[in-house]
Amino acid sequence: MQNARTPVIIPSETQSREFDAKLLLACVLAERGFPCIVGSRNEIHMAIARLPRSIYIGKDVRHSSDRISGILRRLGHVIVALDEEGLVYYSRDSYLRARVARPSLRATTELMAWGPDNAMAWRESPHYHGVPIHETGNARVDMMRPELRPFFEGEVKALEQRFGRFILINTNFGSLNHFFPNLTALKEPERPGPPPDNADWTTGLAHHRYRIFNAFLELVPVLAARHPQTPIVIRPHPAENHETWWRAAKGAGNVHVLHEGNVIPWLLATQAVIHNGCTTGLEGRIVDARPIAYRPFTSDTYDLELPNSLSHEVFDEAQLLEATDAILEGRFAIGADKASQQRALLERHIAALDGRLAVERIADVVEGVERAHGSRYSPGLGVRLAGHVAAEWRSLQKRRNATTPRHKSNIAYTRHRFPGIELPKVQHCIDTFGRILGRFQRVHAHAVHGNIFRIDLRGPVSA
Repeated sequence: MQNARTPVIIPSETQSREFDAKLLLACVLAERGFPCIVGSRNEIHMAIARLPRSIYIGKDVRHSSDRISGILRRLGHVIVALDEEGLVYYSRDSYLRARVARPSLRATTELMAWGPDNAMAWRESPHYHGVPIHETGNARVDMMRPELRPFFEGEVKALEQRFGRFILINTNFGSLNHFFPNLTALKEPERPGPPPDNADWTTGLAHHRYRIFNAFLELVPVLAARHPQTPIVIRPHPAENHETWWRAAKGAGNVHVLHEGNVIPWLLATQAVIHNGCTTGLEGRIVDARPIAYRPFTSDTYDLELPNSLSHEVFDEAQLLEATDAILEGRFAIGADKASQQRALLERHIAALDGRLAVERIADVVEGVERAHGSRYSPGLGVRLAGHVAAEWRSLQKRRNATTPRHKSNIAYTRHRFPGIELPKVQHCIDTFGRILGRFQRVHAHAVHGNIFRIDLRGPVSA
């Protein structure tokens, strides 16, 4: 039996950050009759030559996606894209340079923006080719909305039982403290201190970020000693080396360094979250987690202002300690004016904070793309054969690199970002969504291969 609707492929690069949200999107699409393939982005790309032609939801339009975008187009996939990192950036120009590449952007037929600011940034790109841009919001924000927070109820209770009242430090120093040191993008300056007056962008950024990084390392034992009975949980960025933070703790028994599961239950369970320019500040504001932006050094050029502005900002260690004292003692509050300003700032950057869920708005876009393009985009046999060869050659290279020590495609790093999930857990998540929202009763998950799953309204199918 043939499916009436076009398949949709929804890849997830970082399991803890994206998979739950993209599974929710797959459920909504499946409910509308779209068979969906969801799972590890790496594994989906490895198998792409053997997957059906689809509407493919890309995670970005940056240079690193140029090659796979070209392969997808030659294979006959229709690409729509969002940008998982399109919310927080240094400046509009730096965002366009770093995350908007001509080949990947031009491969898209439609774009889905976090909100008005992201949509405007894309329109200002010199590579923008006039395709529709929809302010859909992002499925990850749906998971933070009150309607869906019960999805994490069991995890929140488990964290509260495990740690009690705890402080969360979320870090975003992957470019300085990479899982594989040879992949560290910003090298530590020989002479620490503020950026030199004549520094280029990369040099200036390295100086500034290393000053903040070292301040966080120094903060860990101080905070642990200040609150010896309070667990301090350090949650490094998925790309970071955990050992650096263990060394910073200096054996403090109340410090834990780990990256487990989605950040949302951690934010719901913690007393306070400390960060600097981290998306967690924004996420913490959405779920009322009392985010604190620790800013011992500031720069108009090199700071990520959005998450800092959505947090309670402190500018030295003494202020940070006072803020954590106030939170733990129950005397911390955000004024009404500040809360109103932060809400307005959120709305400039994120659509679907209320009203219809982002997943419903994204599903609307997919339906429109199917009507406009659907199965009518069909490259010639020669083009598709070239795409098949290119896909298999890329997969062969990826398999070789998976065994290469300290390579970005090394299997250890890939599993670090997407540890894996079993079919029963996927179905349990779907059933939980259904219980919370009162829908998805006919939606089922089926294993395709490894960490790739088919989500649809049918019974089991062969891989």
